[in-house]
Amino acid sequence: MPIHSDHPRRSTLEVAGLEVRYPRAATPIIRNTDIAIASGDAIGILGRSGSGKTTLLHAVAGLVPWLTPASVAGRITIGGDSVEDLDPGQRAHILATCLDRPETQLFLATVGQEIEAARRLYRGGRFVDAVVDGFALGPLLQRRVTELSSGERQRVALAVALAGCPRPILLDEPTAHLDSDGVAALVDLLGRARSRGAAIAVTEQAGWRFGDAVTGWAEIDGGCLNPTAAPRVPVIPAPLHQPGAEVVLSCRGVSVSRGDRRLAEDVDIDLHEGEVALVSGLNGSGKSTLARVLAGLAAPGRGEVRRRGRVALMFPESDLQLFASTVIGEVAVPGTRQEERARVLRRHRLEHLAARAPWSLSRGEQQRLVHAALDMLQPDVMIVDEPAQGLDRDDLLDLLELIRRRSAKGRAYLVISHRPELAAAAHRRFVLRERRLDEVGS
Repeated sequence: MPIHSDHPRRSTLEVAGLEVRYPRAATPIIRNTDIAIASGDAIGILGRSGSGKTTLLHAVAGLVPWLTPASVAGRITIGGDSVEDLDPGQRAHILATCLDRPETQLFLATVGQEIEAARRLYRGGRFVDAVVDGFALGPLLQRRVTELSSGERQRVALAVALAGCPRPILLDEPTAHLDSDGVAALVDLLGRARSRGAAIAVTEQAGWRFGDAVTGWAEIDGGCLNPTAAPRVPVIPAPLHQPGAEVVLSCRGVSVSRGDRRLAEDVDIDLHEGEVALVSGLNGSGKSTLARVLAGLAAPGRGEVRRRGRVALMFPESDLQLFASTVIGEVAVPGTRQEERARVLRRHRLEHLAARAPWSLSRGEQQRLVHAALDMLQPDVMIVDEPAQGLDRDDLLDLLELIRRRSAKGRAYLVISHRPELAAAAHRRFVLRERRLDEVGS
C-alpha cells in the first residue's frame, strides 16, 4: 500500500514498487513498497526488529545493492530524477544519511574536521552553524572522534547529516544513544530542517520521543509498508520483589577517566543480590566507562571495586561481542545441552535465525543475541549498557520481563541507560553528573 505524506507540495523523495531480496532468502524482505515524502515532511517508519527498516533506507541510499548484495527492483527518484544508476558516493551529493551505527560514518580525526567536511560537501552555511549549536558541539570541535562517547558520536553524525538540508535526509534509529537533551535538540532541528524544505525518512523504535517533529507514521510488516498510528510510550511494570541483603558488587572512592579526562570521582555504590539499579546521565558523562571499570575490564584511577561471583557486561556496541559463525554458536556454552541452547534462542525470539551469521542480523537481533549469550553464562551480576537500542516496543518489554524474572531469583542487574521510561523497572536509580554518582531520591 502506498505511503504518502499529506503535504500539498510535490514530493521530493519517491519510492515506487520497491522490492529487495537478499541472496538465498525465501521471500523478499521488502516488497511492493511505495513512499512519497514531500518537501517539508517527515515520515517515521516502525517495525519489529529484523523487519527491514534499515534495508529500506539502505536501498534508498544505494548501500543495497552496491555494498550489500541483494536483488533490488523498483524505482527511486529524488526531485523527480531517477537515482537507481548512482552509487552511494554519487547519491551522497543529493541526499544525506545517518545510519544506525554512527561510528561507521565518521572518518576524520576531529569533530571540527567532520563538520568542515560536511560544510564543503553540502556547501552549507548558517544551517551548519545551527546544527553545531543545537547539538552543543562547540566544546567538542577539537576533540578526536575516537575519544567521544557513543552519544557524542551520534550527535556528530546527526549534525553532519542534517547539514545536508534541504536535501532529503535518511535517519536510522537516530535517538539510540542520545540523552534527553540530545533528543530535544534533534526534535528542534528536524522541525527547522522541515521548514527549510527537507523531506525526511526516519526509522525509530522509540518513536514517541519525536512528538510532532514527525508528520506521519508507517509500519513494515511482512515486507509491506502500511500507515499506522504514532507509537505510544510503553507501560513498564515495577519489580515485585525486594533485593536481598548480600552485596554482590561494591565500589568505594572509585574514579574513572577516558584518556586525560576525569569523568567520575569518589563513586560509592553497593548492588545487592536480586537488585535492579539504573544509572543515567548526559552523553559523555562517563556511564559506559564506569560500567567497564565495575565489570573489571578497566582499572579505576583510584579506589576499590569488589565483586562476588561472576560479572557479565553487555556493551552498547553489540557487534563487538559476537564471535561465532552462527547464531546457535554464540550460545554454545561448554557444558550446556542442545535443548538449553534452543530454549534460550526461543526465549529471545531468535530460534528461526539459528543458522544465520551474527553479522547478518539487524541491530535489534544482535542486541537480543548478546543478551541471550550472556544469559547462558548465568552471571551473578549483569551490567547492561543501553539495552533498549534497536529493540522494538515488544522486545523491550520482553527483555525487561526477563530481567524481572532473573532478578527475582537473585541475579543483580545494573542497567546503564538514558531512557527515562526504564526507571520504572528499577529498585533504585542513580545519576552520573558533574563527576559524581548520586542516588535519585536519597
